[in-house]
Amino acid sequence: MVARTLAASLFTALVLLLPLLILYTFLALPLLRIPLAIYIAFCYLDPAVDNGTGRRLQWVRSLPLWQYVNAYFPVRIVLEEKLDASKSYIFGVSPHGILCFSGQVVIGSMESGLDRAMPGITLHPAALHHALTLPLFGAYLLAIGSISSSRRSIRRCLARGKGHSVGIVIGGAKESLHTNRGSRRLVLKNRRGFVREAIMAGAPLVPTFVFGENDIFRQVEHPWLRRLQTWMQSKMMFALPVFYGRFGLVPWQTPLTAVFGRPVYVEKNPEPSYDEIDRVHREYIDRLQRLYARFKPVYDPEGDDTLVIV
Repeated sequence: MVARTLAASLFTALVLLLPLLILYTFLALPLLRIPLAIYIAFCYLDPAVDNGTGRRLQWVRSLPLWQYVNAYFPVRIVLEEKLDASKSYIFGVSPHGILCFSGQVVIGSMESGLDRAMPGITLHPAALHHALTLPLFGAYLLAIGSISSSRRSIRRCLARGKGHSVGIVIGGAKESLHTNRGSRRLVLKNRRGFVREAIMAGAPLVPTFVFGENDIFRQVEHPWLRRLQTWMQSKMMFALPVFYGRFGLVPWQTPLTAVFGRPVYVEKNPEPSYDEIDRVHREYIDRLQRLYARFKPVYDPEGDDTLVIV
């Protein structure tokens, strides 16, 4: 148990501190400034950031650390329907949570069992373009299979076919500000870009809900702080929630259960109309709400009775 707690704490700390480590090294070790400057430039120009497949490294995805992190929560995979490995899908993942553990622990690691549950499907979590260019942290995201959330990158991924799929956390940074224990508020009402991309590629949409994601950390809430966070999110495209765990950064031990719903099938249309996008969007939300209602009593009995779509 101690080893699992230490692994989960180390994982959280690394996610937060990797970019700061580069900054500290640059300032504290003058002899390394030129090599670091070259590395930073490479990260910024790295073609893997926008190539649609990332730089997936199986040895990173199978590191022993993942075994302890997955056992700490623990992680479970539930599929409503077996997926066809010959198709490419867009997985709409909710909720975002504070650090989006679902994209890393559930999708990024082999230990979660997702690869075994979906044989032949290569699921790439989509991340902010700028996050993938950060030194060390961007390399880590690419290694677990992440791709840029840009339209070009998503389209390149889906165009590969043969099971190459994209996992998009629909609510994004804005949704992280709604994260707190028991809260099930999703930023989804006006998010239609993922639906447009699915129709253009003819890729089925898979509603995905990760029970437990919002319960890993607690968020500090205050009206003045929230105004500052909202302003920063609108200007810089990412949010800075102030949060805490059991002992500082130690995440609360809560099961992470990723439920993958029945796909919403779409007809391929390179130029979908607004009405078509809106119809599929409403069907997607309805499918997600039914998924939540079905599995909440089993995997989230203390959460909100219904999803709140904002």
